[in-house]
Amino acid sequence: MNTPSFPGASHLADAPAEDRLAFAITEVARQDPERVAIVAGAGGEAIRAIDYATLAAAVARLETTLDAVRPVGIVARARRPESLVVIAAACGRQHVPVAFLAEDSRDLSGELEDWVVVDDSLAIGADPAAPRREFEAVATQVVVATSGTSGPPKLVDHSWDSLLAAARLAEQWHGLGWILVYDATRWAGIQVWLQSLLTGGRLIVPASRDPDVVLRAVVDENAAILPATPTLLRRLLTSGDRSLVARARLERITLGGEAADGPLLEQAHGAFPDAKITQVYATTELGEVFRVADGLPGFPANWLWRSLAGGVRLGMRRDGELLVQLSRDTAEVATGDLVEKRGDRYVFSGRRSDVIVVGGAKVFPRRTEELLRGVAGIADARVYGLPSAITGELVAAEIVLVDPLPAGASAESVRAAALAACRAGLEPHGVPRILDIVRRIATNPAGKVPRRPA
Repeated sequence: MNTPSFPGASHLADAPAEDRLAFAITEVARQDPERVAIVAGAGGEAIRAIDYATLAAAVARLETTLDAVRPVGIVARARRPESLVVIAAACGRQHVPVAFLAEDSRDLSGELEDWVVVDDSLAIGADPAAPRREFEAVATQVVVATSGTSGPPKLVDHSWDSLLAAARLAEQWHGLGWILVYDATRWAGIQVWLQSLLTGGRLIVPASRDPDVVLRAVVDENAAILPATPTLLRRLLTSGDRSLVARARLERITLGGEAADGPLLEQAHGAFPDAKITQVYATTELGEVFRVADGLPGFPANWLWRSLAGGVRLGMRRDGELLVQLSRDTAEVATGDLVEKRGDRYVFSGRRSDVIVVGGAKVFPRRTEELLRGVAGIADARVYGLPSAITGELVAAEIVLVDPLPAGASAESVRAAALAACRAGLEPHGVPRILDIVRRIATNPAGKVPRRPA
């Protein structure tokens, strides 16, 4: 059952976008000061609970400092989720630009000339290099770095309006427990903690992304909503403690960052029968583009070349690259994501940058991974390209075995079956030349599976 709403909640949408986070935190603190806002280290031994009163007081203190100092902008380099929230709320209400830079994008801070770095101490020097003019006329800037999935990270400018465009503020979203397994400084992570605290909820931050730790956090903190990549969800289902999976009472699972295949969606529905599973297509540059909630991979074919909710229009290049136009007033953007038609759906076949070219022939890693996951004894798979002096690239793969293995199976017999399945179901150039058995598929800082060697 949801926690009661808070006074003024119905007026939240009427407040300027940049004021809403601070407004929500302050209003909850006024009605229910001891309500828990953030549970950090959940599922581990060192759990910290931060209530709304503590959060609101920290926001007020930082606002006072910002009002006195008026810096050009703030670079948030805090590690604690509560510090990031405080910085965001205070900067928003004081109309100070703010940048969230993940660990692998901190070298980009040189582009933010004269901006002041703020860490978990929430301290700001009294004499910044270049004080900011009082309340600039332009919309307050929010800078977020891309994940670097298809190239080096880069900075993307947003306004608070675009940052909050996908926030759900209706009462049905109030007071829920949200699991944060995304990096809190990346677009997806920011969306999670904003949504949670804008609606008087609890942000539950697991001590790590270890499957059992995440599942313990879900169970112990009575989490209702799990936003995650398909990779993390698959890891919870294949490697997590089955008794914890059975005890989880998730109401919603929101998948993003990668495409989810049919078998994973079916497995998730079986494990969490009461949870509504939604797939979100979003990018740091564009924000949320569309959602799919019908439990099937990809999106309906009749969505192409027509206007969707909010004026979004989807298109496609001849080579299958998805095109997005957010509105009639914006340019069409090539996303780098490749789609192909299967029946009455378009499904994602991978990113353009992930395609492996073997002697001039293209290999799509996702197709091979789906085939490998269908082999008995395999829990997960990763397919990637390696440089080759002869063919330009060659196909390599890693597989994770189920535990326990099927009766009578061994690691080598499963590996042999995997290669046999590839030879039977793929063109010769697509068969992995290297197939390693690993304990876990590595992910990058954004929680996604890398398709290129480190």
